[in-house]
Amino acid sequence: MENAVTKKEKFSYGMYFMGQNVFYGLIGYMTTYFTDVGITAALVAVVALITKVWDAINDPIFGMIMDKVHFKKGKFLPWLRISVIAIPVSTILLFVIPTGIPLVAKLIWATLAYMLWDTAYTLCDVPIFGIVTTMTLDQKERVSLNSIGRIFAIFAGIVTGILLPLVRQSLGGWATTVIVLSILSAAMMIPMCLFAKERVIEREKARDGGAEENYTLRDMVECLRSNKYLLIFFAAPLISSLLNVGATWGLYIARYCLGGEEIASFVSMAVIVPTLIGAAIAVQLCKKYDKFKIFYFSYMFALILGIVRYIAGYENMMVYVILNALGGFPLGIAAILQYQFTPDCYEYGQYKTGLKMRGVTFAAQTFFTKLNGAIATAASVFALTLIGFKEGEGVIQAAGFADKLWTFSCLGSIIGGIGTLLILHLYKLNDHDVQLMSKCNNGEITREEAEAQMINRY
Repeated sequence: MENAVTKKEKFSYGMYFMGQNVFYGLIGYMTTYFTDVGITAALVAVVALITKVWDAINDPIFGMIMDKVHFKKGKFLPWLRISVIAIPVSTILLFVIPTGIPLVAKLIWATLAYMLWDTAYTLCDVPIFGIVTTMTLDQKERVSLNSIGRIFAIFAGIVTGILLPLVRQSLGGWATTVIVLSILSAAMMIPMCLFAKERVIEREKARDGGAEENYTLRDMVECLRSNKYLLIFFAAPLISSLLNVGATWGLYIARYCLGGEEIASFVSMAVIVPTLIGAAIAVQLCKKYDKFKIFYFSYMFALILGIVRYIAGYENMMVYVILNALGGFPLGIAAILQYQFTPDCYEYGQYKTGLKMRGVTFAAQTFFTKLNGAIATAASVFALTLIGFKEGEGVIQAAGFADKLWTFSCLGSIIGGIGTLLILHLYKLNDHDVQLMSKCNNGEITREEAEAQMINRY
């Protein structure tokens, strides 16, 4: 088949995501690491906000660069090859801050290293998601690729969550652990750079006589301005990120509520099987039902579990573990589906404007994803300051700190989740209509034929 993606490509795509998401999982411990080396929670929030100002600049710029720079050997693959070196180097630099240097020097190191990591991650994140649109035009193949990528990413995230708390101290601390995991993760990312083939780009060049499309800044701004569903889908979690202050409190909750840092590993273990089952269920459900409806209802289920978890509290370990395990089901579904919508938004954007803005579209996804993470980090460390957190590894917290930690964590997640669902309700793209848009964009049917068969009006 013309659009067929080989099994080797699919496996390599999954392996790249596995390596990439180990790096992303390591950054999830950044707040804990910074406070462990003596940076106050409030200053950690400042570092995160400064970095995200840079992120607000570099993501759109990189998306524009990707749409204007034309390598001979592909559109996205050259960037992926660069990222195999850039992401491990920047990750290691972020976790080797000398503990004996002055606080000001630690802040400068943390800020510059985080900005470097953010840039390096953009180099890998935008291309790895965008490359599905250049590997195949077949919507089912794209869903298959994305699903494989998300399954491998889920596995990497869970393993990182289990492994790091268990081995960090035995390996000699943060620096050694991060160096070992970075080397292993970079090795996982290499096969994609060797075996992937951007056959869609090759056909487009052949069809257009080798000519490349060049867009102006005005074109790129128009592409984003007119793509309302891209903005709705990725702006919706901003409310959740702002209020879900416990998103980066995993180790803190384990330390102060559950009795020890190592318990975070056992909780993660309990989530593995339900998460993988949820991921498998999502793949099967997508064959019969619209993927956005599946995504929306899984989010609702997660919200209900969050309410039950708050009411149940953390004193009963068995109940706590069971509720977290149940949360693995919607987690697995969401992990498979949440990045399946950007290709749909890309097709919608091209359908509305006629512009093939792959780079800008997937840069927007990366920008909002990292912005959500930055907001969650900043909100969580400011909230830590509000409840009287004392920085430093091994420091004894004030009486009542655990209850405050739990309350802020749970209520923020619940309120933020409700806000996110209300905004997501505005998203109207569906699988049937996107397939028609894709056929129209590819010249297989006319716009009139597409509109005559669509469920919604766009």
